[in-house]
Amino acid sequence: MSFVVFLGIHSLPGNTFVNERVRGASLALLLHEYGLDRPVLVQYWDFISHAVQGNFGVSIVNRGEPITPIVLRELSVSAELGGAALLLTIGMGVTFGVIAALRQNTWVDYSLTTFAIIGYSVPSFVIASLGVLIFGVWLFDVTGGAFYYPLTWDGTYGTVVELTVPAVALGLFTSSLVARITRASMLDVIHQDYVRTARAKGVKNRVVVVRHALRNALIPVTSVLGPLIISIITGSVVIENIFGIPGLGKEFINSILSHDYNVTVAVFTMYALLVGVANLAVDLAYTVIDPRIRY
Repeated sequence: MSFVVFLGIHSLPGNTFVNERVRGASLALLLHEYGLDRPVLVQYWDFISHAVQGNFGVSIVNRGEPITPIVLRELSVSAELGGAALLLTIGMGVTFGVIAALRQNTWVDYSLTTFAIIGYSVPSFVIASLGVLIFGVWLFDVTGGAFYYPLTWDGTYGTVVELTVPAVALGLFTSSLVARITRASMLDVIHQDYVRTARAKGVKNRVVVVRHALRNALIPVTSVLGPLIISIITGSVVIENIFGIPGLGKEFINSILSHDYNVTVAVFTMYALLVGVANLAVDLAYTVIDPRIRY
């Protein structure tokens, strides 16, 4: 993946110094200083040989600033946002799915199902824009500033209030899908013989739902967590740019627009690594949920 991105970004027309109006010998000197006048394969080998040691090189736009500290700092910010969205995905999705299944064909079931369908149908960037409009504009005008959403991200990691709206915008889509899958899986499990046997033995309803039904119902949910985590990781690119969050997504867009080749490849390589680690974590979670599964 790093090679594909490296080749693609170096194939873009122009160069990093096009906005500086550098021409002739001065341009040649700058290209030579950063090794951009060498063949692409040679440049890539130089990049990957240092990247495996944790050194992504230096920024071209910022003239020699090391990339690794920047990427690690922005990775922690993106992890904060993604972690909050994942907690919302699992917490709200599983809770709504279980409640809807236990209250099947009631107004509670219909209400939660409708909410899940709406959340699944509306793109995250639309929810993010509506969140800014409602909490940052409408409520500010209505309450005279007593309750509003701050449109600027304070510091590197922001505040809990600033994190709430982006996390909801990013996690509402995935939580809606988890709710629908959890509901369908719970409806199948609660009618199994072992659940009816547990109820007939006088086991408390809470124990039946949590220990017997929910644990087995989570296996299909775990199967989709891999793609959902990927959706959260890729969706954070748009959300971070809407809310001005200084994470990997915002840096990724800025580096492409400024032709900062090294930063673009470093950020995308980090995204690919996150996707791989997320899928591995989901696969390992199967053995925790279902002891019958072995690798």
